[in-house]
Amino acid sequence: MSDLIHADSPLISRRHWLKLAGVGAGAAGLGLLSGCSQSEAVADTAEAAPDTSGIAIMSSNENPFGPSPMAMEAMRAEVGNIYRYSGPSLVELGEYIAAREGVAPEQVLITNGSTPLLAAFSQWAFMNDKTILTSAVTYEGVPRVAEAYGANVIYTPLTPDLGYDMEAIAAQVAPGMAVYLCNPNNPTGRTIDPAVLDAFVDTVSQTNPIFIDEAYLDMAEDYPAGVMTKYVEMGRPVVVARTFSKIYGMAGQRIGYALMPADMAMEWRGYGHLSSVNQLGIVAARASLEDTAHFEEMRLKTKAGRDRLIAMAADLGRPIAPSPQGSFIFMDVGMSNAEFARQMMDRGVRVVGNRWTAMPEWTRICVGLDHEIDRCHEAAAEILSSI
Repeated sequence: MSDLIHADSPLISRRHWLKLAGVGAGAAGLGLLSGCSQSEAVADTAEAAPDTSGIAIMSSNENPFGPSPMAMEAMRAEVGNIYRYSGPSLVELGEYIAAREGVAPEQVLITNGSTPLLAAFSQWAFMNDKTILTSAVTYEGVPRVAEAYGANVIYTPLTPDLGYDMEAIAAQVAPGMAVYLCNPNNPTGRTIDPAVLDAFVDTVSQTNPIFIDEAYLDMAEDYPAGVMTKYVEMGRPVVVARTFSKIYGMAGQRIGYALMPADMAMEWRGYGHLSSVNQLGIVAARASLEDTAHFEEMRLKTKAGRDRLIAMAADLGRPIAPSPQGSFIFMDVGMSNAEFARQMMDRGVRVVGNRWTAMPEWTRICVGLDHEIDRCHEAAAEILSSI
């Protein structure tokens, strides 16, 4: 515990047609900058008073503030066309993303959320006799699926302040390995120092594939310093994955994308399960990327919510992983995280339970609306008052 940084420490501050879609109908994704908060274009989207009677959902890393008004209007306008397959729209979105990211359309793989991309990387590693090298506490999408296929996974420990130990990972790199990094890391919220990450990717990608999950990177205070798309442009075996489920507020539309070498994208499409992109998600994704003002608004709101969670932890006297940069904090609750989650649910608040078994007394708490954070704070204070 002495190595961990306490919540009130001064050190805490802060991704033709068949080519893009695969063997089926393909899927869509996120981008670096999102759309323009031209709320006046959608007159009926004025904020209503939130319903405070339901469960406070602090467990899913969703954007509680909702999607871009431009994205909602694009979906409304497209409803009459959902009887058509989404192929042409998917091609257009892929070309738009490619131009935006500085890569070829063949290097863009759009999928039904970013989850299929994580699974495809795991399947690719198994089929190509690759060992996955990652951290002991990170998003489970890659290592869990890799182990289910039968691939070998090597886990490196976190640093004492709960960051990725890039020196330890670099020391483990060997022929036949593929690296998975989630930046910012889920569940800790820690980012990898951009200079350290850049040096690592530059060196390791000359010999080994690297998958970089940037699902939360656009929420980071120093965004876009940690963006690693330049290595895809350079032709390195690097995959950069993004999603519209987080800052763009479209978790229910399931759309994400990855940038990668064209030959790897072609191989992944051949697996035959990356084919369930929906038309409304595609048009909403494009509109979200164009709505730059909404993107900036979401960055500010996410940070404000994150700051409130950091202050909550400090008030509760509980340590957290320092300087979180996603839409959540990772907090030591001083008791079984499964029991803490059960007691929180009894009080109308949903948090993550026993998910990261390497840290059984830590839980991830996500940004919610103001009344949800208030309820979370009150419930946690009741439960933890005896610790």
